[in-house]
Amino acid sequence: MHNKSLFSVIVILFALSMSFAESDFGYMTDIISGESSPGCFSLVHNNHATPLYLDKSEYPAVVRAAQDLQLDIERVTSVKPLLLTTAISSNTPAVIIGTLGKNAFIDRLVQSGKINTESIAGQWESYIIAVVDNPLPNISKALVIISSDRRGTIYGIYEISRQIGVSPWYWWADVPIPHQDSLYVMPGSYHQGPPAVKYRGIFINDEDWGLHQWAIHTFEKHPKGIGPKTYEKVFELMLRLRLNYFWPAMHECSREFASIPENVELAHYYGIAAGASHCEPMLFNNTKWDEKKLGKWDYAVNRDTIYSTWQNYAQNRGDKEAVWTIGMRGIHDRGMQGVRDSKTRIATLEQIFADQRSLLDKYVTKEWGPVAQAFVPYKEVLSLYDAGLKVPDDVTLVWVDDNFGYIRRLSSPDERKRSGGSGVYYHISYYGGPHSYLWINSTAPALLWEEFHKAWENQAQTLWMLNVGDIKPAEIGIDYFSRFAWNADSFGPNSQPLFLRDFTAGLFGDRLARPIADLLAEFYRLGTIRKPELMVRTGWALSMPEAQAIQLRSDYKKLLETEADLAARIPDNYCDTYTQLVGFPARILASTGLIFMADRSIQFGDDVAANESEITRLRAFINSEVDNYNQNVASGKWNHMMPGAVTRKELIRWSSQVQWPWGEKPRPADAQPLTRNTSTRSWRPASSADRKSFYGKAQWTRIDGLGSTAKALALKPANIEYSWQQGDKYAPTLEFDFVTTDSADSNLLIDFLPTFRICPGMKLRVAVSIDDQPSILVEVPGSSGAENEYGRIRYNAVQSNCTQADVKLPELSPGTHTLKIQAVDPGIVIDRISLPQ
Repeated sequence: MHNKSLFSVIVILFALSMSFAESDFGYMTDIISGESSPGCFSLVHNNHATPLYLDKSEYPAVVRAAQDLQLDIERVTSVKPLLLTTAISSNTPAVIIGTLGKNAFIDRLVQSGKINTESIAGQWESYIIAVVDNPLPNISKALVIISSDRRGTIYGIYEISRQIGVSPWYWWADVPIPHQDSLYVMPGSYHQGPPAVKYRGIFINDEDWGLHQWAIHTFEKHPKGIGPKTYEKVFELMLRLRLNYFWPAMHECSREFASIPENVELAHYYGIAAGASHCEPMLFNNTKWDEKKLGKWDYAVNRDTIYSTWQNYAQNRGDKEAVWTIGMRGIHDRGMQGVRDSKTRIATLEQIFADQRSLLDKYVTKEWGPVAQAFVPYKEVLSLYDAGLKVPDDVTLVWVDDNFGYIRRLSSPDERKRSGGSGVYYHISYYGGPHSYLWINSTAPALLWEEFHKAWENQAQTLWMLNVGDIKPAEIGIDYFSRFAWNADSFGPNSQPLFLRDFTAGLFGDRLARPIADLLAEFYRLGTIRKPELMVRTGWALSMPEAQAIQLRSDYKKLLETEADLAARIPDNYCDTYTQLVGFPARILASTGLIFMADRSIQFGDDVAANESEITRLRAFINSEVDNYNQNVASGKWNHMMPGAVTRKELIRWSSQVQWPWGEKPRPADAQPLTRNTSTRSWRPASSADRKSFYGKAQWTRIDGLGSTAKALALKPANIEYSWQQGDKYAPTLEFDFVTTDSADSNLLIDFLPTFRICPGMKLRVAVSIDDQPSILVEVPGSSGAENEYGRIRYNAVQSNCTQADVKLPELSPGTHTLKIQAVDPGIVIDRISLPQ
């Protein structure tokens, strides 16, 4: 290769690496320094902070965010800059903040050609941060934060806050803010946006045990809990994370969001697009609907009363930005009332659409663009949609997961032509059957990537909503989601370890980042095998092969020991943050796992006294950890956030939230002895394939952190354009070499992730063959998409994050063989396999 050609390749590779660095896991690359350099802008120097300037006509939401920047600079440097709306003083550097058309200073800069806004003009939530020389007469230098809309300007403001050292989690996770004497902005112009997903939101849900109790007793101090004081902190967090869309708490225990006018005004003041959940049509929470006074919540028999309620909401909230949920379900989160006949229900829903949209057209402002509308076909409504319900073309279809992190379906080719596009409503917290998981957030970021990236590939890009429960302890999942939704292209299949390293370095520094990230990776792997909320005496537990049980017990013990060693290395001022984000979740998962394994041993009669003693000790340890979280972390700031002691009484009160062995009846003394599973089958991670073939972009891709092996293989791309006929020689193929010693019929076991086929009319299959024999089609069990039929296969699959196919193979002679697994349908994820022996 010629030197010039080699140099060109190096330049290209460097450019690619720089492009990736620019994304910085969804954030702008670092432009702030504590040391001066040529051409830089002085934000704080020699105990002096450069003033911040806004125009009097600026959006109130931008002014409010600028006030946060003012406070953030003071938090970091102990110097508070002035925040001015007057003319800029001569010969004084200035930080100029504003939205195009709302700031005369910035409009003059644009008109004079001092700053180029082509990259953000007309773009959603896009912003520029630039150091500009001689921006105005007698002004030598300015730092300009500019956008074409209000939230873009707000995000630019908070980008400076983040880069000077104020974590988005400074309040919600008590992250310390390191002091700096000086702050400088590097010369140049930096651009971010538009975001990958237009509406990116969080849903506070199932708040009864955590956020609601905390608000009542600790923060809001109101007898009915969550209100404007809490929402103010929620909205600030969202904007610091560049989220823009919100579904408020809506359980019966909570005050209805709109019943407190200050809540609605606060969302508008912060610049948040208000919304409401799938069962809150027209932003109306019906949990307090009084059927004795108002009649049935059935549009077919009580149209006038329900219509007037929706009309009132459209009138009262029509002047503010929102995404309007349309359609109708039952009271709270129940199924539709009235006639159960699908044809009648479909006709009623289509009439509801027409009536709701006429109200939106009449009363809702177009200031923020066409009125955003979403339809969420959740539970029984999805069956109605699949039966022929016609949703207006400009309404966003929001597809749902199965409540456990696996998206039920995405848009078909015809649905992708709709102008309203599509999105996803997804859970990392859930209350309901077959089990709840509200206590500890153990959903791996790798699973978020696999499912949301599949959604992204299949054009579900308009709206992403994440059910986060009480926000705490879902902080890491929320952070990953918010970055991914902002810049989906910068997150690849290895994003979990890279994100965890980046996230922990930002909180605890580079020295501790790797060991904390590694601990979290193991926490998520073990949480994938079994969530701490579901340590129950089930067939899965008692039928587990003995070797696997021994290994799992060892893994739980090692996690607990590793965490204890790591906790001892955390500086005192970071202990509260560490406990909330890392220590407490890891301790709970490891301890509940050890209790689970001790109970399992008891069922087999193994050293009963010692195992019972172990359970008693671990229960006391968990109780003390819960008490510490509530009473000591951040000096009791989070008291009542973590549900109380793990006793039989509490288990009953929590209903199905937590199910552990001591919530179950002991086996009768005269019961037949249990039989151990002594299987010696060996397993291989799918990623250990001896050979992998690919065709074009299509290939089997290792997803770091996914599955029980933490390295499951997903077929990528996972969109409907990539499918193959059985035996297609161009289909991406995995090959595994193995040796059999005895000639006998045998079987192959494949552990898949319990994903669904991508859309109706498709399946989820692979083709399996041995040596040169004909292939066998294998469909992922439970993947057919029968939305309202859980069945035993899905019931078990979502609890173990695994669904197993048992493939009968032809008789094999002793010797060396090759197993081939060929792609057929997109969306397949293989975790591990067990070959014939």
